[in-house]
Parts: sequence; structure tokens; C-alpha cells
Amino acid sequence: MSKTLGAGIYTAYRQNGILHVKAVGWKPTAQTKVYLEQLPFLIFPPQVALIFETEGITSPVELPFETEKAFPGYPASAKVVTVVDRNGHHAIQIDERPATAAPLMIGNPAEPRFVVYRQIGTDLYLIAPADAPVIAIYVRVFGPDTYAACQAYVAAHSAPPPVVELLPGSLHAWIDAMPGGPARLVVTVDAFVEVDWTVTLVSAVPQGINPLVKLLRPEVQLPPGPVHSHAIGLRTLRYEEPQPLAYTDVTIENGLLSLSAKVTTTH
Repeated sequence: MSKTLGAGIYTAYRQNGILHVKAVGWKPTAQTKVYLEQLPFLIFPPQVALIFETEGITSPVELPFETEKAFPGYPASAKVVTVVDRNGHHAIQIDERPATAAPLMIGNPAEPRFVVYRQIGTDLYLIAPADAPVIAIYVRVFGPDTYAACQAYVAAHSAPPPVVELLPGSLHAWIDAMPGGPARLVVTVDAFVEVDWTVTLVSAVPQGINPLVKLLRPEVQLPPGPVHSHAIGLRTLRYEEPQPLAYTDVTIENGLLSLSAKVTTTH
């Protein structure tokens, strides 16, 4: 069985507090199964991956696909969802749709018959009817109550996004055009972060209206489990992009604070 990241075009919407992600595109064979799944990493908000799964004898004929999946436990405060595929990370804006009066999947949201469950060892929450079967990795933490009350509980108890403190004046960006290889953009910046976090610089999505200003953002992967060190260390973050555009500036978006620097060239 071959299980790999696929590629597609994505849309997302939230209705009745439930996130729905849709992917369309082309799959490489008629036998390839295409589906979306939440990645198990402890990242806030959680990330979704597009999976291509193929087994047995295949017919190498590209065919269109369309798949959609609901994610009931996705944080209500999140405005975007990150979809990971073989082309990288894609920040998809979540369209807020009007609530239906009585969703068929969850019943009447005004009735006090919903329960909040938390995945053991994480800050991931799930809202479900009190009589719905729930797998053993979840523990009940609130309810039964109305769906709105359950949403309020999740919003109040969801962990805030990890904060990366970028050091002002430490951002440097240059085009490495030294002989012997293709040119590449190199960006470094110093940051104070918890020592057991994995922090990388990634391209921001969308990239903005000026194609010559490279937008980046810090991406944090938390360690597994609810307990971590809280020790802070100074770390140099680095980003490289082969065969870049003729960028004039680099900006790192970091919540309400951003850092910018001019791009220089080394020969």
C-alpha cells in the first residue's frame, strides 16, 4: 500500500460550529483513494493533510476527484485552517456560514443534550450529542448543555497560539549568488522560544500584493503531552528558498508584531 501526500485546491467553511474542508483536483490512478485527515501533531490550531492512498494493480490514468470532511473538534476561534500536501502548507480562509435551525447530524443545538470531550493528553476538543458513541481517547469535560454553551466552553479552554518572541534588529536577508550553485534566498532571525518547541520559518499564505516582498511566519510544533519545560532559550531561525525571485524586502509576520529587512546580495 502506498500512502503519500496528494495535491489539490481547497476551500473551507464552518457551519453549526463544525469545520468542513473540501479538496478538488486530479488523482494519479483510478484506484487511488483520496481523503482528508487531521494530523496527529500537537499544533494549535490542528492541521489537515490531503492523503493519496493506492494499493494493488493500478491504471495510470489521471482522474478528477472531490472530497470533503467535517472536523467537529476544530477550534471555533480559528479563522484559517492549514492544509498540508506535497506542495507545502496552505492557509485556507474559513468561510462562516449561517447556522441551520436543526442540523440533521447533531440534532437541535438549542437543546441541552451536547457534551464536550477532550482528547486525553492534548488540548483538542470534540462536541458531540450526549448519546453519541465516542472513542476511548476522549474524556468528558463539560455538559450536557446546549451546543452554544459547549462552543463557549471550548473557546474559553482552548490553548492560545504559541508566542514566538522575535528579537528586533536580528533579521537578516540576502540572496546567496556565490559561484558554484543556483542562487538562493537566506533569511535568519533570532527568537526567544521554549527550548522544547520545534520552530521553523515558513512562507506566509497569502504572500501579499507585492511579489517582491517575501512574507514569512514562524510555525511552532509543540512537544507531545500536556507537560513541557517552560524554559526559554535564544535560537536562530533560518529559512532558505532556492532560485528565488528578485526580492527587495523580507517581512516576518508574527501576530500583531512583524519584522522587516532589506534583501542584500552576496557574490
